[in-house]
Amino acid sequence: MAAPWLGWEAPGRALRSLAWLGQEFAADWAAQDLRAALFQLLLLWLGLSLLGIHLAWRLHGGRVSRLCCRPGTGRTEPPGPGCAAARVPTKPG
Repeated sequence: MAAPWLGWEAPGRALRSLAWLGQEFAADWAAQDLRAALFQLLLLWLGLSLLGIHLAWRLHGGRVSRLCCRPGTGRTEPPGPGCAAARVPTKPG
């Protein structure tokens, strides 16, 4: 049985809270106060960092992926999602 507070009232309340937060954010952004200026600066820094990471991965991603493969295994790419999957299995005995 569902809890009584999980009715249709909770999503509406959450949407109203998000709308209020958005209005407050828009008002601060339009006022150009110190908080908005710091947020704009941090948002710009985040965007430039993500762009730099993306460009670096486009330029050097293949080289980095090849570093995860050990020579002599006959593999050109690790079979799993990361470098841990490219480990050479040890021979028993």
